[in-house]
Amino acid sequence: MSYITQKKIAASFKSLMLEMPLTKISVTTIMTHAAIRRQTFYEYFPDKYALLAWIYDQEVGEYVDDNLSYTHWTLILEQLFQYFDDNRQFYQNALSIEGQNSFESHLLQHVRQLVNTIIKNMITNQGITLSANYQKFLLNYLSGALVTYTTGWLQERQPGSVEQVTTALKMTLTDTLNGLLLRTGHLQ
Repeated sequence: MSYITQKKIAASFKSLMLEMPLTKISVTTIMTHAAIRRQTFYEYFPDKYALLAWIYDQEVGEYVDDNLSYTHWTLILEQLFQYFDDNRQFYQNALSIEGQNSFESHLLQHVRQLVNTIIKNMITNQGITLSANYQKFLLNYLSGALVTYTTGWLQERQPGSVEQVTTALKMTLTDTLNGLLLRTGHLQ
């Protein structure tokens, strides 16, 4: 029952964030909107910022973290961008929040896991050796670029379609990795 209640509280909060800024949303407002007694909120979250973090980690995690071991990264990227497109208004409002509960910092955690998996799979599948420093550089660079691009795309007035964006991102990531393989003599 607890996960269902959390999802209901989160859905109420997301709905309210489509109508008003975070600063205007109180726990009372969330719970009244959800038709759940106010005290129930505190059984799951200490405050609305923890709820916001839970939404980021739960929903983005469903697309990234939960699929890393059995879904190809290109499909994860497509599904993630479709989710963002479907929830664009919520994330546009969420992008105005700065600090420890910023969307970018939560997204970066998940994207780092995705990029790390891509790098590790390439190393394993191609049998190449990369220094720990270069692996760290690749992880930071590619993750940062992907987060920056994603947040920019979410804020565009007329963004490219999910298909256009994911096609370009997949080509860019693949070309980057193929360039590395070519340079190291693992791609002829």
